[in-house]
Amino acid sequence: MAYFNPEAFEMLLMRARSTGPEDLELLRDATKDCLHYVQTVCDGENLLNTADEPDRSMAGDYDAKRHSAHENAITSAALLNRFALQQGCAPAFTGDTAERHQVADFCIEMTDWLFRNRRRVL
Repeated sequence: MAYFNPEAFEMLLMRARSTGPEDLELLRDATKDCLHYVQTVCDGENLLNTADEPDRSMAGDYDAKRHSAHENAITSAALLNRFALQQGCAPAFTGDTAERHQVADFCIEMTDWLFRNRRRVL
């Protein structure tokens, strides 16, 4: 099941462009939190998978960073949906913020969408 609604996110971008820089910053920061979570997981898994001998402190450090990034992503998913509600838009995150795996899936789906739909500027 998909938890990222790209059409709703595009609508939020359009609304934020018309309502002011504060709203664009809100979207930018919320998106960055989701991207940061994905990067934190990738970096941590890469570190653990390529370490000569991963130890408990390395795993614990990674887990703490991942947990913090995940908490920020959860907050940002909720924030995006509150902004959508205020703007009369459908939610960008279609899951339940109490379900951590749904937020994780949302983050990777958003990352994938941003990567595949990036605007190339010459």
